[in-house]
Amino acid sequence: MDFDVSMIALYGAYFVLGAVVSLINSIAGGGSTLSLPLMIFLGLPATVANGTNRIGLIIGNFSSAINLARHGYLNKRLFLQLLTPTLIGALVGACFLVRIGDKLFQAILAVVICLVVVMSNLRKDILGKPPVAPPEKLTLKGALGFFCIAIYGCIVQVGVGFVQIFGLTRYTGLSPIEINALKNALTNVFLLVSTIALGLNGKIDWLIAALMASGAWVGGYFGSFLQRKKGNKFIQRFISVCSIGMAIALVVDLIVK
Repeated sequence: MDFDVSMIALYGAYFVLGAVVSLINSIAGGGSTLSLPLMIFLGLPATVANGTNRIGLIIGNFSSAINLARHGYLNKRLFLQLLTPTLIGALVGACFLVRIGDKLFQAILAVVICLVVVMSNLRKDILGKPPVAPPEKLTLKGALGFFCIAIYGCIVQVGVGFVQIFGLTRYTGLSPIEINALKNALTNVFLLVSTIALGLNGKIDWLIAALMASGAWVGGYFGSFLQRKKGNKFIQRFISVCSIGMAIALVVDLIVK
């Protein structure tokens, strides 16, 4: 029986890519700035890469969120509090998502990467100090903020982890590991909605999605394990390194083109 070595290598690369991206996203964010350009470079249309990439993200986020929740880091009250605006925002975003073409998506992606790099490097106290304790009830600003984050995450998704970390820090005042648990749980809400919309419109390569999802489960679990073992300082440093890496990648991309 003949084996196509190049195809086996390609499938292995997708598995590893899913694991690496999931690990990055479970701790910080911005993993899709690595996966999407590589998937497009390997021949997938931009919108298909966007849809296929999300399957692995869902599995990785679920793996990480479940593991952190099992160890008591997920604030279920806050998750339920923010679930409604996140779900509504996801449904609104899905209406626009299925109408975006490849060229428009790539243009949006370029702008978003620039904004995410800036956002991820803002000083934490630029909008005032985070609250000492999370709000008891959903505030208007919180509802609008996470409604908008869900729209953005549903349409583009790239870098939404950084945006969520910033928003959850401002809104809840929780520790980094608690914020990551909540971030991963909320992310799956709009990822599920957007992925269903993309799947119904034929924007997912299911074989590649399955390979990346397999790697993502491993990466998400390992990422949550690192967070529990290394603690909050490790998470903060990891986020800083990821944001700097995104900035460097953006500059190199601009110079090459």
